[in-house]
Amino acid sequence: MRRAAAINIIVDSSDKVGGDQYRYIAEKSVEDLGIGGSVETIVLYIRPEIPLFIISIRYRDFRGKNTIGELASIDARTGSIRIRLDSEIDLGDALKVLWSEYGRERVEQAGRMEIVVQGVEPEEVQQIKIREKAVDISSRISELSSRIIPEGFRVRSVKRGENMLTVIAAEDPIKEEWKAEALKIEAMGNA
Repeated sequence: MRRAAAINIIVDSSDKVGGDQYRYIAEKSVEDLGIGGSVETIVLYIRPEIPLFIISIRYRDFRGKNTIGELASIDARTGSIRIRLDSEIDLGDALKVLWSEYGRERVEQAGRMEIVVQGVEPEEVQQIKIREKAVDISSRISELSSRIIPEGFRVRSVKRGENMLTVIAAEDPIKEEWKAEALKIEAMGNA
């Protein structure tokens, strides 16, 4: 099984305590959205005295795999199988489909990315579809940025690039110098 690389979170804040809190919010939000395997780097630039908040997220594009055989490794056990998912994104959908097919009493989440199904053979679950269409990772990345950015920062400038999202958020109209700062922050996420 491939292990998801650790997310690199870079915080540049004039308020250390606030910066640490936003690092925690970013970590929890990635975990809650189940996109840890897709997010590579999050850079936060926080200046409460201005007030200004810039976030840049670099991510890996997620290629939608729809069957359990495509998105997991399956090991036969005595009387059961163990499914090891490649991405957290798939866990909720896989559990729902397996519960529907085999019942909750035979399907157990054994770990963060593992499911055990009692009384079935690997061949039975290989072709089970967990979704009809691919996951749109860019919409989840947008949701991630919305969860991290402070609520009061309503004026926003959004820039999307290939596997990159950068948002400048402020209470006042966006200044050109902030856009220049955002470019530097994007470069930090590429390093």
